[in-house]
Formats: sequence, structure tokens, C-alpha cells
Amino acid sequence: MRPILFYCMNKRLFLLLLLVAAFVPMMAQEVEVPAQLEEPAVEQNWHWSVGVTGGLDRNYHIIDMSYMSDFRYTKFAEGSSYGLQLGFTPLNWLTLRVDGVMLQKNYIRTHVVSGTTTSLPDTTYNKYLNVPVVLMLNVGKTVRLHAFGGGYWGRWLESRRTGITYGMNGLESYSEEVDFNSPESQVRDNRTDIGFVWGGGLSGVIKKRIEVGVEARWYYGVKDIQNDYMAHLNPRYNTTFVVQGGLSFWF
Repeated sequence: MRPILFYCMNKRLFLLLLLVAAFVPMMAQEVEVPAQLEEPAVEQNWHWSVGVTGGLDRNYHIIDMSYMSDFRYTKFAEGSSYGLQLGFTPLNWLTLRVDGVMLQKNYIRTHVVSGTTTSLPDTTYNKYLNVPVVLMLNVGKTVRLHAFGGGYWGRWLESRRTGITYGMNGLESYSEEVDFNSPESQVRDNRTDIGFVWGGGLSGVIKKRIEVGVEARWYYGVKDIQNDYMAHLNPRYNTTFVVQGGLSFWF
């Protein structure tokens, strides 16, 4: 098992989390209305919910470099995520939630040309469909804190590489799509994505039917993104940190 790695958020993700966390309690405050216009209270120990999510992510591409001394992988690469969520809350403090998330798991590496100081950048943009299933513990009524954990299954949908390389006329830029149907890709690429997910968040309930919130989550991949198609391969994994906001409706 590879060790679990923890990294700190950059300033942009931290500010996004801080601003939304400050805004949610304000949204959840009850608005004073005349008694005759006030909606009757709805006591509901269970409910379903559907909603949308969107946010930013950082993907950490984990690989043992070993003998590949001419390559350097950056610490992380940024991307975005968006998706749908479905939840079932049998008790106020417990929710079963299933998401369908389109998630970017990008990575950047640099090829240092042997015997020179030339560095050739290479960026790979990857799009995944992840389906996490989590159990969520809830604390609070109008303003709620959440902690959750579970697992996910996913599929690698798209991949595109851009960068600079040596060509017939010297340095040349390139951009190419990976054809997953090609014989080379079918031998090399493992498109199944499996792992664990956990995190926490803060949300506010408005008018007992609308919930807005923000959460941070880790996707910890345990499946090598390449097949065992040659000797002495170094396993490669994705670990992705996401900060996202969400809007859901109860029924």
C-alpha cells in the first residue's frame, strides 16, 4: 500500500472555502414574517434530496521515479469538477449519498534533455467520471456540519497531451488526443478507477426544502492507471483534492 499523502490548499481554494463557509450561515437565517404568513413547520425525520455540485480540484499524480532521472513531475495540477447528487436521509443525523461527478485528474511533467539544461514541458489533461457512495454524519438543523466517507468507482473518459518536443525544425509544440480504442492504448491504459473518498463540509437549510453548502473531499485512488504490459513498470496513481459548492432540494 502506498502511503496516504496530505497536502495544504493553495490560497485560492482556501479563500473559496472561507468565503462560502461564512456565507452559508447568513443564507440559513430565518426571515421574520408576520405570523399569518409564516409557513407551518414541517417535522420530517427522513427525506430524499437531489442537487448539483461544482468546484475546483488539485490532482497529485503519484509515481515512483526510480530510474527515470530525466523526468520531473510537478507536485500537483489543477482542474475542475461538476456533477449531480442524490441523497437519502433516514435519520436527521445520517445520510446515504451517491454522486455522479465529472472530474479532471491532470498532471504535469518536465523532460530534462540529457547533457543539456533544456526542459521540455508536457501536460496531460484527463477527464474522469467518478461515482462515489458515502455515508454522511450530520450535526445541526438549520446550519449543519457534515463528515463522510466511502468508496468510489470511476471511468477514464478522455485524455489529451500538450507540450514541446524536438522535431525536424528544432523545438515544436504539439497537442494530441489519446485514442482509447487504439491497440496501443488498450494494451497500455487502465481506464477503470477505484478508490476511497472522505471529507467534510458545512451547509445551511433554507425554508426547510433548500440546502446550500460547501465541502472538501479527498479521492484516494488505489488502481494503477496503466496495465501491467511490460517489465519494470512503476505504478502510477491519482490522489485528488476537491473543494466544491452545492445546491440541493429536499422532498
